[in-house]
Amino acid sequence: MSTSFDLSLPSDITLLLRADAERSWLRREVIPVLRQVESRELLSEEEVGAALAYLEATWTQATARARATDAAFAHLHTRNGGHNALTGSADRYHTFVHALRRIVAERITPFVELPLDADQGLQPEALRVKDARGETQLPQAGGCAPRAA
Repeated sequence: MSTSFDLSLPSDITLLLRADAERSWLRREVIPVLRQVESRELLSEEEVGAALAYLEATWTQATARARATDAAFAHLHTRNGGHNALTGSADRYHTFVHALRRIVAERITPFVELPLDADQGLQPEALRVKDARGETQLPQAGGCAPRAA
């Protein structure tokens, strides 16, 4: 996901679009899988492995969207002092999406290890899937757990 900006769009509109894309991704892709993994007693062993792998993939994409949203926020406040027509609305929406991101990150932590840096957002390079059923970590393969077949 690119963090470059279309200079024909005002920076407040760019932030609104990025924040909405991140929110939509979290609600449409990440949260439903997280709910399945959290209620894994309803899933077979194969389904749990597949759900964990999919959760890892969707969370990785969510972190890319988070970086793009945060970059758009920073761009808004460095360009023209952040005084565009929709700056207040864009700031409030960014705050809402940032809070949603934090809540989802807290719920994902038992299944996907991803350290959060309050100032820098999400850091996907430390992503590791955990098998919370036995509280043991799955074997590592190049920084990530192997995907289910």
